[in-house]
Amino acid sequence: MSLRPTELEQVVAEVGSRLAGAVVQKAWCPLPRLAYLELRVPGRSFFLCLCAEGELSRLSVASDRFPTPGEPAPFQRWLRQELTGFKLKGATWREAERVVMLDFHKEEEGTRRLALELSTPGGMALLSESGRVLMLTGEGFAQRRSLHPGAEWRPPEPLSPEALEKARSATSRLQPVAGDFAPYAEAAERLLGERDRKSRAESIRRRLAQPYRARLKRSGRTLEKVRAEAARGPDAEEHRRVGELLTQNLHRLKRGATEVTLTAYTETGVEEVKVKLDPKRSPKEEADWHFHQYKRLLRGVESARRREAELAREVAHAEAALAQLEKMDEAALLAQVEVLQVPMGEEGPPEGRPYKEYLGHGGQRIWVGRGSEDNDVLTFKVAKPYHLWLHARGQPGSHVVVPLEKGTEVPQEVLLDAAHLALHHSGAKGEPRGEVSYVPVKFVRKQKGGAPGQVQFSREKTFMVRMEPERLERLLKTRHTEPQLG
Repeated sequence: MSLRPTELEQVVAEVGSRLAGAVVQKAWCPLPRLAYLELRVPGRSFFLCLCAEGELSRLSVASDRFPTPGEPAPFQRWLRQELTGFKLKGATWREAERVVMLDFHKEEEGTRRLALELSTPGGMALLSESGRVLMLTGEGFAQRRSLHPGAEWRPPEPLSPEALEKARSATSRLQPVAGDFAPYAEAAERLLGERDRKSRAESIRRRLAQPYRARLKRSGRTLEKVRAEAARGPDAEEHRRVGELLTQNLHRLKRGATEVTLTAYTETGVEEVKVKLDPKRSPKEEADWHFHQYKRLLRGVESARRREAELAREVAHAEAALAQLEKMDEAALLAQVEVLQVPMGEEGPPEGRPYKEYLGHGGQRIWVGRGSEDNDVLTFKVAKPYHLWLHARGQPGSHVVVPLEKGTEVPQEVLLDAAHLALHHSGAKGEPRGEVSYVPVKFVRKQKGGAPGQVQFSREKTFMVRMEPERLERLLKTRHTEPQLG
C-alpha cells in the first residue's frame, strides 16, 4: 500500500521542480521513521512529510502533522540544527534502491542531503556534503548495513531486474486536484495520510489498553482465588464445632484411634457425628489442632475479604479505563503518540505500568515497583538480566531496578540515587540511614511458595546509605506524572 515506484517518480519530480528554493523553517520527528519539514515559499508554508514506515512509506505534502512528544528525538534536534535556514535544492528518486534523496543548500554552510530509504526496514539518514552520516533514525536499516554517525553512507542493495520490472508495472493511483499547490505530493498524502493516522491511533489505543488488560486479567484471576478463600467461613466454623465437641468428650478419646463417633446436641436435636482423628496426636492435641485451624481460617477469611475489596476496585478501575480508551477519538489518541516510542515491556501510560519512574543523576531512569505483585512483574517480566536490582536489606519494600545498557557499570551517583529510593519505598522510610543490597537482575529468583514480591538472590553487594534529604527531594520531584485519559 506504500507509494508505488511510478507514484514516487511523480512526487519526487514535482518536489524537485515545483518546491525547489523553499526554505526549511522547522523540523519534527514524532516517530523513528516519520519526519516533517516545514518549508516556506513566498506567501505559503507547508509540511513536507517523509515516512519510511512499511506500507505507510511516502513522500508527500501534508496540511498538518503528527503531534510531537515532549522530549524531542535526537534525529529531530539534528534536522533542526543542520537544515534550518537551508533551501531545498533538488530531489532525486533512485528507483532500484528505493531511496529518495533531498538536497539542501546554504551559502555559508554548503550542502546537506536527506536520504529517505523506503526499502524494508526503512529509515532516514542526514548526510554531510561529503556523504558522511551525521545522524540517522530507524535502527533496523542502520544495523543491517552497519551504518552509524561518521560512517560513509552506502545505499541499500538494489532490487533485482525482475522485482524492479514487477514494481514498475503497477500504475499510479494518485489523483491530482487542479488548483492544489503541489498536486501529486498532496494526492500522495490523501492516499496514505488518513490511513497512517488511523493505523497509528489504533496502535496507540492498543498500547494504552495493554497494561489495563493485563491488570484486569491478573486481578481477575487473583480475585477468583481470593473469593474462594473469603468463602471458607463455614469451614472455619466446622473446625470450631468439632474442637468444642472433642473438648467436651476428651475422656472418651483414646490415643491411636483414627475415628470416633460423638453425640452432639444441636438446635435440631441429637446428632451422631463421626470425627476423623490423627493417631499421632493426644486427645487434647486433637482438639487444639481444630481450634488452631479455626483461627487460621478465620484470619484468612478476614484478610481475603479485605483483599477482595481491593481487587474489586482494581478490576473496576481497569474496566473503566478500557471503556474510556474505547471512547477516545483519533485526535486524543495521537496526542499520546509518545507511547509508540516506549520499548516493549514498558507499554502504556505510567499509571498502567507496574512501576513508578524517577530520573536519577544524568537523566538515568530508575523504576520502583508499585506493590507486591507489581514487584514480581517488574523484576521478572520487565527488567532485563543485565539491569541492576536493589532492595532495602532486611526490610519489606519495593523492588528497585536501574535499566542500564548491556555491559555498562552503574555510576556511583546513580547507585546512591537508586538506594535512596529503595529505602524511601521500604519499611525503613524516614530513618536516617539504612542498608541496601544490589545485584544484577539475573541473580534474583522467585522464592518457591513465597508470597508476591518475595525473592531470593545471590552474589549481592550491600552498603550503608546515609540519607540525604536534598537528594531524596530532588528524586521525588522527577517522578513522571500520569497522563489523564481522554
